[in-house]
Amino acid sequence: MIWIIGNKGMLGQDLEKELQEAGLEVVGTDRDVSILEAESLAAFTKDKRIEWIVNCSAYTAVDRAEEDVEAAYAINRDGVGHIASLAASLDIPLIHMSTDYVFDGKSSIPLNEDAGVAPIGVYGASKLAGEEAIRSTCKRFFILRTAWLYGQYGPNFVYTMIKLMNKLDTLKVVDDQIGSPTWTRDLTGLIKTIVETGSKEYGTFHISGEGQCSWFDFASEIFRQAGEYGLVQSSCSLTPCSSSEFPSAAERPAFSLLSKDKVKSVLGYHVPRWQDSLNTFLKGVNADDII
Repeated sequence: MIWIIGNKGMLGQDLEKELQEAGLEVVGTDRDVSILEAESLAAFTKDKRIEWIVNCSAYTAVDRAEEDVEAAYAINRDGVGHIASLAASLDIPLIHMSTDYVFDGKSSIPLNEDAGVAPIGVYGASKLAGEEAIRSTCKRFFILRTAWLYGQYGPNFVYTMIKLMNKLDTLKVVDDQIGSPTWTRDLTGLIKTIVETGSKEYGTFHISGEGQCSWFDFASEIFRQAGEYGLVQSSCSLTPCSSSEFPSAAERPAFSLLSKDKVKSVLGYHVPRWQDSLNTFLKGVNADDII
C-alpha cells in the first residue's frame, strides 16, 4: 500500500489518480492526519500495511513565509522530520518533494544534485531543512526537487495567465528569471516508475520539463497553445519586464534550471520537453476547469 500524504493538493490529487489507474493500492491523507503530530502519523499506520510513503504536503506560500516563519519551518522541516522518522521505524522508502528554491539563483549552468545549496528566502531555507531532516533520519529516501509546477487541480501559473489573457489588453511578464516548467503528470509519472520498479537507487533527483525558458517565454507559449485550443479568445499583448517591476516579499532565484541528467541516467526516466507537456495538459483543459 502507498500512503500519499497531502493527497488534496494539486500534486497529491494527480498522483492518487495516476497510481489508482495503474492498479496500485493507495491510501491518502491531508489535514485529517497532521504531520505536526508524530503520534497521529504513527497511529494511522497501525492497521495498515504501508509499503511506501509519498509526501506531497508542504508550506508553499513563498511570500507569506517571510512573515510566517514559524509555520513554514513547522511544516517543511518539523513535519517532514516526523514523516522521515516514521519511515525509518517502519523500514520503508520515503519519496519527498523539494524545490529549486534551495538554490540562490546565481548559477549560469543547469544545476545538478550536487550543486551547492544557498536558499535566499524562508521558503527555500525551510524546504532545505526538511531535506536535511530526511537525510539525517532515514536511509531509504528519494528527494525529488522540482520547479514551476502546474496541474489540473489547483491554482497555478498556466491558469492565471489564461484568465488574465482573456481579461486584459496588455500583460507584463518577467523575463529575467530562468528555469523550466513542470507538469504534475510528469512528476507523478516518475513517482509511479520508482514505486512500480521497486527502485533502490535512493538519493536526490531533479525533475522538471526538458529545456529552459523565462516566465515570459512560458507565458508566450501558453498564449499560443491556449489560443489554438480556444482557451484564450483575445488579442492580449504580452510584454517582457524585469522582476523589479513586480516587487515581492520573497526574492526569487534568477536562474534555477535543474539538470535532468541523473534522473535520466540512473532511473531511466524520459523527461518530455516542457512545450510538449504543456500541449498535452492544455488538450485536456476545459474553460470551466480553470481555477
